[in-house]
Parts: sequence; structure tokens; C-alpha cells
Amino acid sequence: MKKRKLKAFVLPSLYVIVMGVLFISIAFLGATLEEDTKFGQMAVSVIKDITVPVVGTNEATITKPFSSDKVVVSKSYYDMHDEETKQQQSLVYYENTYLQNSGVLYSSDETFEVLSVMEGTVTKVSQDDILGNVVEISHNNNLKTVYYSLNNVTVKENEQVSGSTVIGESGDNSLENEKDNCLLFEVYYNGEALDPEEFYTMNLNELQ
Repeated sequence: MKKRKLKAFVLPSLYVIVMGVLFISIAFLGATLEEDTKFGQMAVSVIKDITVPVVGTNEATITKPFSSDKVVVSKSYYDMHDEETKQQQSLVYYENTYLQNSGVLYSSDETFEVLSVMEGTVTKVSQDDILGNVVEISHNNNLKTVYYSLNNVTVKENEQVSGSTVIGESGDNSLENEKDNCLLFEVYYNGEALDPEEFYTMNLNELQ
């Protein structure tokens, strides 16, 4: 069988056609990628526009157990490491006996509201023969606060309270030389008494 030879212009023509198709394909692919990129950028822009800033949760804070500016410290917390003079000023006198003050005794010439220092659960409402009505609030498994000498207690056991919740009013007790409007406030962490005046400024993350 007789072989046919390709004419001289066929191969160059095929080459031009192939290159043309390849160029068009590359151009089309580039345009497609560019559109996808624009769409992606637009999507990111839209997401940024509708993103709502994350607001941090409210962290528990410590407040003092009263809001009246007429309340003063009658007896400070007894610290074993304080100098002798300050320790003597922190002793509570009752029936010819001096007792180490395990909290801070506040007093005022006027009745004042007693507040929960932070959120928690009322775990005890009782009455003490010497210190009057008592309210105990647990804030976590290791931290609790105790409020003595209350009058008109306004909370019940197992009640949930928040910081600055009114739990009663100042009252009297059987301690000598004390005013009629008193509050003995104690703080316990892992069963150990803390100085309330220092407790107000503590980092709660360290008291879990």
C-alpha cells in the first residue's frame, strides 16, 4: 500500500492549534481561580462584618458585708504574726475572759444592712447565745463566710444569694462595751480563718 506524506503546512498548523487551546485553557483556569479568590475574600469580609465580639462572663467579685459609710471596725482580726500591741487590740472581752477575734467586728451608731459579700448558698441560719443570729453562706467547697449578731434575718437555708444581697440588719450581742448595731464577720478557707480585711482584695481564682 502506498504511503501518503503529510503536507508541509499540516504540522505547523497542528502546533498552532494545540498551543492556542493550551493558552485558552490556562487563561480560563486563571480567571476561575481569580473569581474564587475574590469570592473567598468577600466571604471573609462578610464574616468579619457580622462577627459579634465575645463578651467575657461576669466573674464573681467580693464586696464588703455592708454599704453604709458610717460603719467602723470595732475589733480587728487577731493575727498570730502581728505585734503585741495590735494583738491586744484584737482581743474580745467576754465574762472576764479575753478571746482571740477570728473575724472583724464592725459597729455603727445607726442600724445598717448586712450584705452577702459574694454569690453563694445559705447553708445555715441559727441563733447563738452570745453573738445573736447567725447566717452562714458557702461560696464553693472550700470557702464560706459567717455573719453574726444579725437582726431581722431575711434569708433562709438553701437559698441562693448573689453579691450584695441583703441578708439582714445589724444587731446586738452579749459582748461588753459594744454598740447596739454590730456585725461580726468571719471568713473560712479550707477550715482556716482569714482576715476579712485582706479577703476583700484577694484573687478568687486562688480560693477555689
